[in-house]
Amino acid sequence: MHPDWPIRLISTELILPNEHHIEARLLEVIASISGSGRWTTPIVLEQRSLAVMDGHHRLAAAKRLELSRVPCVMLDYAQVTVEARRIGYCVDGEEIVKRARTRMLYPPKTTRHIFADTLPDCDVDLSILRAAI
Repeated sequence: MHPDWPIRLISTELILPNEHHIEARLLEVIASISGSGRWTTPIVLEQRSLAVMDGHHRLAAAKRLELSRVPCVMLDYAQVTVEARRIGYCVDGEEIVKRARTRMLYPPKTTRHIFADTLPDCDVDLSILRAAI
């Protein structure tokens, strides 16, 4: 775990996706989170825009589960390498943030963010995430 990457609880309403999700995968994530009653993997966000770097399916699951906030790690594109998983798409940090802000979402699994350090684990009871902010 990187010592400079604290986990913060962020409102799901503030987080900006930049990719669509795959419904079948979303249902798997919902089942896993609901089954355990715990949130164990933080969503990674670009710190200024709150655009998702990693965790689109977890964000969609949080919204379906009516969680008001989720554990997140905040980074910037100086700390992260990004590459395209699909031919023909520009996936630099500036374009990703632009798509998040304008809601012009990429197809699912278009971007791949590569982190220099291991992301922190978390273990948060869902009741804490459902509580009003």
